[in-house]
Amino acid sequence: MKIKLKIFRCDPMGKGGCEPFLQAYDIEAKNGMTILDALHLVKDKQDGTLSFRRSCRSAICGSCAVNINGFPKLACKTQLIAEYKKNEAIVIEPLSNHRIIKDLVVDFNPFWEKINKIEPWLNPVKGFLTEEDVSPISGKAFFKETSNGVNRKGTVSHHTSSIGKQAILKINDSSKCIMCGCCNGACNALEIDKHFIAPAALAKAWRFVGDEREGEKKKRLEKLSEEHGMWDCIRCIHCTQYCPKDVKPLRQIERLRAEAIKQGILDNNGARHVESMVDSVKRVGRLDEAAMTFKTLGFLRSLGMIPFGLKMEMHGKMPMPLIFPQIEKIEEVKKIYEEIEKRKRQVEVKVEK
Repeated sequence: MKIKLKIFRCDPMGKGGCEPFLQAYDIEAKNGMTILDALHLVKDKQDGTLSFRRSCRSAICGSCAVNINGFPKLACKTQLIAEYKKNEAIVIEPLSNHRIIKDLVVDFNPFWEKINKIEPWLNPVKGFLTEEDVSPISGKAFFKETSNGVNRKGTVSHHTSSIGKQAILKINDSSKCIMCGCCNGACNALEIDKHFIAPAALAKAWRFVGDEREGEKKKRLEKLSEEHGMWDCIRCIHCTQYCPKDVKPLRQIERLRAEAIKQGILDNNGARHVESMVDSVKRVGRLDEAAMTFKTLGFLRSLGMIPFGLKMEMHGKMPMPLIFPQIEKIEEVKKIYEEIEKRKRQVEVKVEK
């Protein structure tokens, strides 16, 4: 079966700088071929100047993430013929939201800098580890024990770092991340704010915040609640939709936010927005957008929104600022809230027991 590939080409370091274009290649597709196989075929048989990243070919390393027909995917996991039949075309481009180095190769330095910002290591609770569990060089924790308490040397350890099954399941999804960058490539928030910490780092952050052995949860959450942090996620769900390993980054971000509120980290726009939303629905049964703006930003910062508010008024989009009537049957809404609070108290009692 003949298939035409259209591959993004660009060499910023070449003469005349980068002038992006799509170059067409005709290949003979065979059953079982992946997009990565097709790229290898082009490079080996037609154009040795084509640049792309690859390594394991088994959807384990995450190196080959690219945009395929407009969406971030692993080239080694995407079947060539199936993709062609679904879209009647194969267009391969570099991962979005990343600076292009050459062709399909992008700069991952900002990606790793953001991962480093969330401190991707465990800070165990005091007394949890012995001196043997801490690296004398870095001062960071490392674990010699396996789940059965036997260390690498084969001797039984007097101290184990194992945790229960339910505790593992709590952080299991975030542990599956292979750092491919597909979620960041699909992120709408990152597209407009390059400083946003982005879903990959946030999903990894839950790996440690959600670990019952972590001793600095509040410190981590306070840092994540700062500007460009977890509250800047706009919940477009693309990170979860295009994650090839089912990490569910948005779910991990939601968990981080819920834990931050639980820990009392409320002095930020994100937490105030959530609280004002809950209060508005409970009070009148719908979103009182004008009141939410004041409660989220505060009075002085809300004044800076006046020009934006005037534009909304000109287009008939301005919500009623003062009079906001309750919906019919508001008592039913309040009963839902009462039931939620009742169940929360029951859960807290069970935890204490």
